Amino acid sequence: MTADEIDDYVKRVLEQAKDADPEKVREEFEKYLKDFLLPPKDSFRSVLRRFEVSEEKVQSAARTAYKETKKVDRFAELGSEDSNVTIDVKVVTYVSRIQTVRGEEKQIAFGWIEDAPYGESGQSERWDFKDWGEHAENMAPGSVVRMEGVSVNEWKGKKSININRSSRIVVLEEGGPAVSLATSDPITIEEAGKRDGFVTVVGRLMAVNAQTISKKDGSGDLDIIKGKVADSSGAIGFVSWSEFDHEVGTLIRIEGASIRRFRDTPELNIGDRTKVEVFHDSNFADTNELEGASRLDISKLTDGSRDVSVVAQVIEWKERNFTNSDGEEKTLWGGEIIDPTGRCRMTAWNKLPIDAEKLPVFVSVSGARVRSWQGTPDITIDQADQVEILGSPPWDAIDASDHWVKHELGALVNGGSVNGVETEGCIVSVRADSGIIHRCPECRRVLRDHACNDHGAVEGVKDMRLRMVIDDGAQSASILLNGVSTEAYLGKDIDQVTSQIDDFGAETFVDGLRADLLGRSVTARGRCLVDEQGAMFLAEELEVSSTAPADQAKAVRAKWGVAV
Repeated sequence: MTADEIDDYVKRVLEQAKDADPEKVREEFEKYLKDFLLPPKDSFRSVLRRFEVSEEKVQSAARTAYKETKKVDRFAELGSEDSNVTIDVKVVTYVSRIQTVRGEEKQIAFGWIEDAPYGESGQSERWDFKDWGEHAENMAPGSVVRMEGVSVNEWKGKKSININRSSRIVVLEEGGPAVSLATSDPITIEEAGKRDGFVTVVGRLMAVNAQTISKKDGSGDLDIIKGKVADSSGAIGFVSWSEFDHEVGTLIRIEGASIRRFRDTPELNIGDRTKVEVFHDSNFADTNELEGASRLDISKLTDGSRDVSVVAQVIEWKERNFTNSDGEEKTLWGGEIIDPTGRCRMTAWNKLPIDAEKLPVFVSVSGARVRSWQGTPDITIDQADQVEILGSPPWDAIDASDHWVKHELGALVNGGSVNGVETEGCIVSVRADSGIIHRCPECRRVLRDHACNDHGAVEGVKDMRLRMVIDDGAQSASILLNGVSTEAYLGKDIDQVTSQIDDFGAETFVDGLRADLLGRSVTARGRCLVDEQGAMFLAEELEVSSTAPADQAKAVRAKWGVAV
């Protein structure tokens, strides 16, 4: 942006506002450029209004100042000076926030858009945009929209789209739900964790931890503050990249923090523009109350959570020695913990006061972090003082061998990965690749044509599995039995199954499974993994109903009075 370009627009303003001070007009254009990265062509209307030019004259002058409408299909056709552009795009993200400009709160949004929304997948170009005109209602992520009257902005060689108040957004294809506009009004921490973008919360400071991290570009270290705030609805972790001078127990109001997700877990990001101040509310829950409220059940753990508190029963505990990648000898302690809602693993990098010979014991865990282990969220302990042995058990000791928390199949499919669960449904498919398989001796992946994708042709290790689909009438999930579970279900070991397949063929073996299982009601117990591929139930036990499918159908017809 050159001085001559600003001078040109200053002259255009003075043509309409003849008594205006040229220097003040110039300052106004420069403010828009500095504060909002808006070039004069985009701030022209606003500057005219600032100097009390009538709306009729504003519209007339704008038509003169702006170029003719430029209709394009691709971002590549646009230059940095283009304005009054029309283009069809797909909205990828839309994040709204409140920003104070000259003492007045303004609604500003930003996000990503992609051109060529009807082209082949992977052929689109993605640009940033800023919305200065509160078009949230028509900018739902996933929507295809026609943008009319937008302009191009370029900053440090990167082009983006400016959507102005005068721009028009036409929805061509509906996307997801409409985006809620940002607000400075506080919301509950539970609600904040469900949102994207900027939020305002009031919470009590439960933990503060100063840390130093290395910058990714190798330019040095950076001091940050990590911690946790809570209200009666729950707790959420935060990372502060700016000065944070508040003590544990203080009630604070955090305005304009952004929600970021670390793995599966939301956290508040506090930056230079976030406002953090002490808040006063005599009715707000104290620290002791919130500690109990923020304590999580095992079933509520999510990958990436930090500063987690749980109470659990330790049912297994072992010490393990290993050599790390640097050749150092290390010791790790780990085992299985359980509560009334489920089970998971717990790993400690320091020796804990847990005697493996005197299990079960009950523990209170605080300040732990959660990471995924074999697909399910498990707890990691870094310091011994994070674990306290409880003298009074919070519940009667649970028999882990028969502790399965019952869930509807739909709840598992639509929820997160969990362990120690039980569900019911009907077997609707038995996969043809059930039976004897061979695994890579290095990575344990199933071989295809005697070869591993990573390790090439290898001598496979023989194993066994069953693969099926379970359905409850509303939802379905894949179900897998490993070698141990398959032996238990079939009542045959791997050698017996191998012999059967050698004698009669793999197809006959699978046909026999289908005759026994298809259409039958089953109860599966184990753990459920949920990812972008869907739900996979890893069954440790499979209990099959003895009632034949035809008899089940007859009973259903009788119940509902259906005559055949």
